Amino acid sequence: MRIIPLYIISLLFLFSCSSNDDEINNPQSVYPEFGSEIEVVINGLSFDAMEPFISPNGNYLFFNNLNDGINTRLYYATKVNDSTFNLAGELTEANQTTPPHLDAVADMDVNGSFYWTSTRNYPTELNNLFHGTFSSGSIRDIERVQGDFNRNTPGWLIMDHGISLDGQYLYFNNARFDDLNCQGPCETTIGIAQKENGSTFSTLPNSASILQNINDTNYIYYAPCISSDDLELYYTRYLKGEITSSTVFEICVAVRNDPTSEFSIPSVLFSETILNLIEAPTLTVDKNIMYYHQKTADSHKIMMRYRI
Repeated sequence: MRIIPLYIISLLFLFSCSSNDDEINNPQSVYPEFGSEIEVVINGLSFDAMEPFISPNGNYLFFNNLNDGINTRLYYATKVNDSTFNLAGELTEANQTTPPHLDAVADMDVNGSFYWTSTRNYPTELNNLFHGTFSSGSIRDIERVQGDFNRNTPGWLIMDHGISLDGQYLYFNNARFDDLNCQGPCETTIGIAQKENGSTFSTLPNSASILQNINDTNYIYYAPCISSDDLELYYTRYLKGEITSSTVFEICVAVRNDPTSEFSIPSVLFSETILNLIEAPTLTVDKNIMYYHQKTADSHKIMMRYRI
């Protein structure tokens, strides 16, 4: 998530489903469950870690530092074990050098195609989603991602995104900002686009119907993450309106039985108030581990949970 200008960026890290209702409305849906929270240790890290993404091979953990929109940069760490990584450094070429700027929200498919949001030349160019090829700690062959999912309208941005494992489907998060009338995004919608070529995606004709149980005008949505089998869609949401100390942020999941069907009514996996904010889930390819970040007393840290 997570763009420009600064009033937008400030909400990036400020960023309900009833289990009983889920059981009534989804009698055949089986939702994943996860165990207790474990803090992830990144050796050598001395700053905030947000928006994690675990690479398909499990060897790299991508993340960005604080989403302040001033000097937000992408980093990566190498795996020691499930809960321990060694900081490797910045993702070269992906990060802009002149502040204020934002480069954040990593995604990558199994072929090494890397996606992230960037403020490059914003607002002259409004399509703020980029892609390139990850190789040895660098992003090469950088291009803007084109497609009809880009509103290309002032105030509308791609706040977040998630790429399917095979790279064929982009789960995009459109968000409208108006700092005079809204605190954070005024409205958001998640959609699905299919790959046309290396840099272009087109919105599926049935995108709205596939996601009809997820998109709800009463909520703000972001941080979509699609599982490797395309059957589980994870995301973060909160109730639209003024953000206060009691605002609850939820990590939700919706499920389906095959990759072309509509998703179920979502179920809340975890929730916290903004004081202990949780957001931005990412899954390993085998779906056995979820990583996400949480706001703590002195920083934002990456956490993990094992699937039960």
